[in-house]
Amino acid sequence: MKAIKNLYNYFNFLSFDVVLGAISGMLFFAHLLRLTLPFEVILLLGLTVWIIYTLDHLMDVKKANHQPNSPRHYFHFQNKKSLQIVLVIIFLIVISLLISLSTLHFLLIPGVVLAAIITCCLSLVYFFGKKIAYMKEFLIAAFYVLGITLAPLAFDENSVPKPFYGLAFLYFIIAWVNLLILSYLDKDSDEKDGFDSVIKWVAPKKLKKMIFGLAIFGVAFSFYLFISLMSYFHIYTAILLLMQLIHMIYFLDEKKPKEITRKILEASFLLPFIVLLF
Repeated sequence: MKAIKNLYNYFNFLSFDVVLGAISGMLFFAHLLRLTLPFEVILLLGLTVWIIYTLDHLMDVKKANHQPNSPRHYFHFQNKKSLQIVLVIIFLIVISLLISLSTLHFLLIPGVVLAAIITCCLSLVYFFGKKIAYMKEFLIAAFYVLGITLAPLAFDENSVPKPFYGLAFLYFIIAWVNLLILSYLDKDSDEKDGFDSVIKWVAPKKLKKMIFGLAIFGVAFSFYLFISLMSYFHIYTAILLLMQLIHMIYFLDEKKPKEITRKILEASFLLPFIVLLF
């Protein structure tokens, strides 16, 4: 049992659960458009998400005042040299795949543009962290949704139905709420380690109200989609509503250990895989 727990911890620390969540989200939107994406596209997204999240953790570790307190950052602190080498190798693999595989060429221009924007924004957060730290969660949520919807949008030769954008917006709200909750949970360790986050700009009580307000808005918007959209889209709306409710329930349950709450919230992003059953 202990070996399984340790294995899962490594899986979590290396952000593989986040990678699976991103793939789940992309397939969710591809299914909505009735598309079958090539395996290479799935692989490319997984590698790219891993690069972004690992780079972000390594940048945090570099700014730490001392040995990080959170288990995830401590893992990256201990293994930063190895992770940096792997990061470079994976980055080169991603570039090679984009150039060499014709099935990925449709992503070349939009992918490079999005990657450049993400890199610029992460650099701004890194170099001017204290001035724009409050924007970090918002930007990551926005780029997360842009990243998982990029391939379905670029691959689809037909006009994209308007409900797609409504569901993408709801997904963004969920991703933003998720990141704000994680910042709230990590407020003590972030303060000790000197990491910049929204908690430096918004008092914990106000942040809690902000999270709850956004979550309520997400639930209300879900019901609006149920009412306004055709029945075809109800399964997609229902899954996103379930994700939102999981976030609300576990955020309000303050008796749960922080790490368990974090893992459950991250696991909720695997729920979009359900659409593949239909």
